[in-house]
Amino acid sequence: MARKESEIKDTVQGRERIHVVMFFMSMLFLFLGAWILVRIVHIQTSYTVDERVVGLFRPRVQKYVEHPVRGRILATDGRPLAISAPLYDIHMDCTVRKQEYKDKGKEEQEAGWRLKARELAVSLSREFHDKSADDWAKAILDGREKGSKYLLIRKNVDLTTLRKLQGFPLFKEGANHGGIIVERHPERIYPYDSLARRVIGYVKENNRIGLENSFDSELHGREGYEWRRVTDDYSWIRDLDSAKVEVQDGNDIRTTLNVDFQDIADKALRAQINENDDIRAGICIIMEAKTGAIRAMVNLSRGDTPQTTLWERENLVLTQTGEQGSVMKTVTLLSVVEDGYVTSLEQTLPTNHGFVPKLGIKGRPSAYPHDDHISDYERNTGRREITVMHGFEISSNYVFATLAETYYGKRPQEFLDHVYSYRLGEAFDFDIPGLRMPYVPRPEMEGVWSQTTLGTMAYGYAMSVTPLHVVTFYNGIANKGKMMKPYLVESVEKDGKVIKKYEPSALNASICSPATADTVTRALRAVVNTGTATRLKSAKLPVAGKTGTAQVVLTPQERKGNPDPYHDPMGRKKNQGTFVGFFPADNPKYTIMVTVYSYLSGKSFYGGTMPALAIREIVDKIYALDDDWRPELHPTATVPVMTEAK
Repeated sequence: MARKESEIKDTVQGRERIHVVMFFMSMLFLFLGAWILVRIVHIQTSYTVDERVVGLFRPRVQKYVEHPVRGRILATDGRPLAISAPLYDIHMDCTVRKQEYKDKGKEEQEAGWRLKARELAVSLSREFHDKSADDWAKAILDGREKGSKYLLIRKNVDLTTLRKLQGFPLFKEGANHGGIIVERHPERIYPYDSLARRVIGYVKENNRIGLENSFDSELHGREGYEWRRVTDDYSWIRDLDSAKVEVQDGNDIRTTLNVDFQDIADKALRAQINENDDIRAGICIIMEAKTGAIRAMVNLSRGDTPQTTLWERENLVLTQTGEQGSVMKTVTLLSVVEDGYVTSLEQTLPTNHGFVPKLGIKGRPSAYPHDDHISDYERNTGRREITVMHGFEISSNYVFATLAETYYGKRPQEFLDHVYSYRLGEAFDFDIPGLRMPYVPRPEMEGVWSQTTLGTMAYGYAMSVTPLHVVTFYNGIANKGKMMKPYLVESVEKDGKVIKKYEPSALNASICSPATADTVTRALRAVVNTGTATRLKSAKLPVAGKTGTAQVVLTPQERKGNPDPYHDPMGRKKNQGTFVGFFPADNPKYTIMVTVYSYLSGKSFYGGTMPALAIREIVDKIYALDDDWRPELHPTATVPVMTEAK
């Protein structure tokens, strides 16, 4: 009995020990679990792994950027004016396999490589004609001795030349044996070289001008990218665990430029000024009358000296502000006719010996310069009156200063309101940035406005505008009073599909009535028929327009202390000669302007000479291009009846 009690007691004590042990073990595991949990939380929230360790276990990745193909700039008929194409830079690793041949004692292979290098040199000499075969061989073999891994062979070769090079001795064995290194890069190509270059612009690193600049957001496209990782054999493959953005190539822009018109205008202007060392620059603009579309824009200029070549250096059409001379007399004529002050071009004014009556005091000279044209007119005709039409034909400053003083002298703002309605006082939006702000004096400008300012503006001085302003104004007359906004881009396209269309728009729906436009057109036609632009009378299409000759204000450095703003101490001056008008005169389709600018010279250059001759050539060649202007040929001959011989 006692034994059983002892066994029971031992059993109870053993269980109690087990419970104690289990309790402590449970607590141990509980604390251990809690510690592990705390450590996990700590690691997740604050622990960072040494990147050097990660790099040992994770494949190396890098971002690969794919650049888009820049969009094309097209002429109105789709011919490319600017395109992007891949070009290639070719280098050579002259040390390829050299160490391998040396370590393994392969003298024969090394000798064979050198022999092929000489054969390669012969091929390179025949292809590029810049070095002899011996020079090429020396460059390659010296590079092998000196350890050159990047010997330049040629930059900017096209795909055809690359394929030819890849067939040359040694190079045809590839990079690992022949050492050829090919690096591809996109290049902007302008198929017509300098033609319309200041309009099209260019892309040079981060410097862009012209349409390449103003439409860069459309042309550029969007870069694509993906992450790539290196494999065990050191090649790169896409990392599928990372995002990929597809590249989007740039859109095309279709311009209003007509390549044929641009080429005709460029050549005609060059022909007039290329051999004349006194001419610094020349511009030509051709605008479609109904729409305002620019069909040609030429900007030719030399450098600081006459010896430099004519080139599209700067966009003078937009930036050359200045007094335009007699071409602005049309502003005065349009205003007085529209306001009803001049009801007939045969209306007469007293000649007053060439002195503006309002400011002329009897026995003293007028405040305005004397007009020699009027003196010649009085002497040749004996008349003491002149019609508005004839004053316009001979480009009389007196006539137009008198008209302005007579009808606007007490209300100059009325004349200025016309100037601003013709958009000659503002820099309107244009597809290429850089259009300069005109300068128009106003009566409230103390020290600027004088008793002669109004009349001076009336014949083309005192106010400064750009050529684009002038041609836009004349285009308004050609379009029967509706002034169209000039523009250069018709549409933005993607894969041949139009995604954005630019419609013609008006700067001013009515600068004058159609009747006023017809009256002024008649005066402009008379300038060509019997006035200062008779060189255009023989053009194949009737032309209406106005000549203008203006002296250019000199810089203080050019004047060298001379108080006369237009002459240096030697009496030299800078001239600009202009003709601006439209054709055919009876139903205008195009407005055209040509201006030439001189260096400091003792000579004068008139709008009726070089500009008029250039325009005549342009008009004749455009006439030859357009079948609508050529008369239809009708058969007039008779064919004899053929009879059978007996």
